[in-house]
Amino acid sequence: MASRLGPIFGTAVGVLDILLNRFGGSRGNNARFSLNKFRAKLNDSSINGLWQPNRYVVEIHPRAGAHPMVADKVRDMKFLCNSAALPGIQIITSDHRRQNMGTFDRRPFGVQATDIPLTFFIDQRGVVLSMFRAWTNHIINYSYTQGEHGRDRFADKGLFEVGYRDEYLCDIDIFCLDQKQENIIIYHLYEEFPMQVGDITTAWAETDNIGLLPVQFTFRTYDITYQQISAATETVADARSSRNLFTDNRSGQGSGDAVNNPPTNTIQTGLGTRTGGTATTGIGGRPIKLPG
Repeated sequence: MASRLGPIFGTAVGVLDILLNRFGGSRGNNARFSLNKFRAKLNDSSINGLWQPNRYVVEIHPRAGAHPMVADKVRDMKFLCNSAALPGIQIITSDHRRQNMGTFDRRPFGVQATDIPLTFFIDQRGVVLSMFRAWTNHIINYSYTQGEHGRDRFADKGLFEVGYRDEYLCDIDIFCLDQKQENIIIYHLYEEFPMQVGDITTAWAETDNIGLLPVQFTFRTYDITYQQISAATETVADARSSRNLFTDNRSGQGSGDAVNNPPTNTIQTGLGTRTGGTATTGIGGRPIKLPG
């Protein structure tokens, strides 16, 4: 009997609390929860509304030793990137028991950035499929066109031979945009490469769908740059917000300059810090060279 009365008593106390707060407490804007306060806070300059995840741009920056096709076509992938994931972070811990007794608590000893998936529209020329085929084959030569003992003519590698790391790495920028197409947050991912190119399902019934290529990227670490707003003037201090993200990087204008010349008046957070042409990883402090 007592076990049945427990939930009923708890429900009654909850209903009583709601009635007291609604009819016996303060009302209007002074209530415990006010929709007017909620709306005002969302429209406050410190928040400026809620972000919509469909406002983003992904840019991939290959390195000097990249495959010729990758170097030529990868910059156009920002128009064909259907979806992306903002990276997270995982603190690696080990179980520790104080004085060898009692409950366990966890102690951090490492950090791991989570891999991110990107999906790309498949074009009718096969450029997307051919580019990622060339990129992954540049990492490890798995092409059998030259036979068991032949060598790939672009990478000069034998069958299943692994390439040099600097030749297939890239850096990726993910721009989160507001309704004015200006930068809110910029994720910069270091030492990234495609770890897995997914399979594609074909079917006679897929007449109303567009082909998508899922690609899993892995990377070493990342930085976050977000705009700094002055409380007095409410102006955006991030110099990158005034650049056109859809300008071709190969002309020396647009977002390519923003990556190579980061502004000095922005707040940055993440695993590392960027200073000039070098960066420290924050994991042991080993300096790395930023992409040129």
